[in-house]
Amino acid sequence: MDITTERAAAHRLRVEMVALPLASGGSPTRELAALDAATGGRLLREIRKRSADPAKRGAVSIYQTHGFLPAELIAVLGVGTASPAMGPDDWRRFAGQAVATAQGARVRSLAIEVGGTRSDGAVAAGAAVEGALLASYRFAGFRKAPSSPALARCVISGAPGSRAAAAAERRARIVAESTCLARDLINTPAELMTPAHLGQAAVRMARRHGLRVRVYGPRDLRRLGMGAILAVGRASRNEPRLIEIVHRPPRARGRHVVLVGKGITFDSGGLSLKPPQAMEIQKRDMSGGAAVLGAMAAIGRLRLPIEVRGYVASAENMPGGDAYRPGDVVRTCIGKTVEVLNTDAEGRLVLADALAHATRGRTEASRPRWVVDLATLTGAVTTALGRSVAGVMGNDADLVRSVIECGRASGEPIWELPLVEDYVPLMESPIADLKNTGDGTAGTIFGGLFLREFVHRLPWAHLDIAAVAFTDKPQPYVPRGAVGWGVRTMVALVEKAAAG
Repeated sequence: MDITTERAAAHRLRVEMVALPLASGGSPTRELAALDAATGGRLLREIRKRSADPAKRGAVSIYQTHGFLPAELIAVLGVGTASPAMGPDDWRRFAGQAVATAQGARVRSLAIEVGGTRSDGAVAAGAAVEGALLASYRFAGFRKAPSSPALARCVISGAPGSRAAAAAERRARIVAESTCLARDLINTPAELMTPAHLGQAAVRMARRHGLRVRVYGPRDLRRLGMGAILAVGRASRNEPRLIEIVHRPPRARGRHVVLVGKGITFDSGGLSLKPPQAMEIQKRDMSGGAAVLGAMAAIGRLRLPIEVRGYVASAENMPGGDAYRPGDVVRTCIGKTVEVLNTDAEGRLVLADALAHATRGRTEASRPRWVVDLATLTGAVTTALGRSVAGVMGNDADLVRSVIECGRASGEPIWELPLVEDYVPLMESPIADLKNTGDGTAGTIFGGLFLREFVHRLPWAHLDIAAVAFTDKPQPYVPRGAVGWGVRTMVALVEKAAAG
């Protein structure tokens, strides 16, 4: 879908549908009032006749203009907010709903009106571009005759012509396209998206955007002593990889920062085998790694003035004659040993090697300012927080607060869970430094406590995105399937680090 911005108001554009927001408890926007006047007062009268609460979030009212305007249809969409100004996520949701409404009506051109409100015009235009692009995403898939959506052209109308608006629109495009890159990686079947293919995708992306990249194969992993990644991946014919991507601008500000992602391209559970129904969706277990690759693509394109290093620990966790077993002890790259009690708790093992490798440094200057990891780590986080909120834990209050704030601004809600010190003794092993599970309770917290052991006491935050990485039900700007969750939050977090 082609998306452009125009300063002209929506009712002046030759499109098939015009979409406008309607907020609760407020008067119609200037543009909606103009449209109502152009229809002789019929528009709002008709909308209020059809619905008791047309401003309720998610409400859709469609009006045929009968030749009064260039557009054939007007869609008035309830945004639900009673505040004087819509925030960025209100605009994303509105634009996403507008795209879905236009696709449902099978129109080919749409104008999304962002002018005439009390919102910051640049913010509104950027968020609307982002929401429309994210909502229009479709995975190409493997159908013999893929269906193409009717909507071909979208105009963000009423956008200011300022430099701030142009910058916001450019950033929105980059971030949305990078999120869709992550979605593509996650949605690709595991038979195609192996660790080697994920590494190749990273190389193509990095070269396209001027990033440095290195993919460590099995021989490199053995040389580095990464026994945890090697153990998880050794039963699969698709051997593991560690992907390293570096954004190093000419004039980087301060010490570098690190993003780490779990990249299990398929998780059968290993010898601790998952039930069949749980296995159907395990291609998504590399969502954290895909988010890191998407974020690095955006960071490179935005040319942020800070060095950023991204790592993806990738393996297939399979059963087989060479599989690692419950009761085995694996040695990580820093020499710390782990007794494996459950081979389905493999994400923390591959992340242990990646985190330890990413945060090592001989001097203070060579170590990162902070490190954040993303992983579909535990099903327990869904029990704790449901399917709309990710969990975060960390050893640095300022970093955790920044992650939560950036998630809120990006439309990716995050809630902090505690690292309970009383639980640490429950990870002690009689034969190794640690065991990879706790006592069967508080699984998400045990995962965080385990990972904390491998960050060399640097400022660190862990995001458990198992509940939010994939959706079976379409959301305002998220079609069914991979969400690409975390790309936008990580970009915002790195931007904050670059600014400060």
